[in-house]
Amino acid sequence: MLALTELELYTPRQVFPNGTLLLNGDKIVTAGPDAGLPIPRQARRLSLPGRKAFPGFIDLHTHGLLGKDAFSRDLAEVIRLLPRFGVTSFLATTVTLPMPETYARLKEMAEVLKAPPSGANCLGIHLEGPHLSPKRTGMAKPNWTRPLTREEFDSLQEAAAGHIKMITFAPEEGDSLKLIPYLLEQGVVASIGHSDAPYELVAEAVNLGLSHATHTFNAMPPFHHREPGVIGAVLAFPEITAQLIADGHHVHPGAMRALLNAKGSERVCLVSDSAPFAGLPAGKYEWEGYTVIIDGQTCRTPQGNLAGAYALLDTGFRTLIQSLGLTPSEAAICASEVPARALGFSPLPAGEGPGVRSHKGRLLPGYDADVVVLDEDYQVEMTIVGGDIVYQ
Repeated sequence: MLALTELELYTPRQVFPNGTLLLNGDKIVTAGPDAGLPIPRQARRLSLPGRKAFPGFIDLHTHGLLGKDAFSRDLAEVIRLLPRFGVTSFLATTVTLPMPETYARLKEMAEVLKAPPSGANCLGIHLEGPHLSPKRTGMAKPNWTRPLTREEFDSLQEAAAGHIKMITFAPEEGDSLKLIPYLLEQGVVASIGHSDAPYELVAEAVNLGLSHATHTFNAMPPFHHREPGVIGAVLAFPEITAQLIADGHHVHPGAMRALLNAKGSERVCLVSDSAPFAGLPAGKYEWEGYTVIIDGQTCRTPQGNLAGAYALLDTGFRTLIQSLGLTPSEAAICASEVPARALGFSPLPAGEGPGVRSHKGRLLPGYDADVVVLDEDYQVEMTIVGGDIVYQ
């Protein structure tokens, strides 16, 4: 049993300036003001004055960090490293490669997930490619893209041992649009991304169950008032949760504000899109046959195109607060509660105690004991996953 006391506690919808968080095993037992909250004698106490506790960050879009590629057996190292940046849960995200290589990599990931090491919870795989528009590939090679089919999805899911939980695809390619209901039946989040679809087709996709958009603004056609396209649909439909890379390079602050004003923090999902070289010293690196140049702030191809992000999710969290003016509670909703809800982690009903089901995204009794503790500048000082301190 672990008691965190004398800290600023964000549930995130309530704020306790002098709060206590009591953890028992992998669940939260108590969260509230210090005064009047009894702490059992056997509990280990950690007094943390001047610190802030938030629900652990959940990153639905990361390719790796510090030289470790999530789309490989290095996923084990990614699991160990992510808590340094406040991430307690994540989706390991793929890239577009030739199909034989894709199948082999998925099998490597599945092998790691049979017995994952201590660290962040890998909640599954986010398949980003090869089912993209050849017009909006980002750094991927257009000749490696292909329309999504049911047969191919099933074979990819088999290679991944059922771990694919989200798929980014272009619904305008082939018969991809028609597969949305099937994806939902399989428990997979359908996310539009790397797409050149017109507004009207996205509207059809929403009617079929599309609920998510991958790195909004990036790898999408620019917004036009007579051809609103994918971006217009993301802004217009409340059914769509919009991923946002808030590293200060992928999206202009004005565009980030426009998205947040249109969707509210309840429908914006903070992601990192971190590249495997995120956090490494400046230099030239090779990634899946691509040359990536790091300048200490961005990852780019030799042509100057962004190749994933250099920053991790904690940087985006700080950007939302320090550059865009969101409250810490609003930023925490984007970084924890929204991604949890996107993956189907439903809120714990009022009055229901801890059970076997997993509830993430809030610091409330009955929720998973996933916590990030930050200093006054919102830098990560401690990360707790399932009640265990995995980074300090």
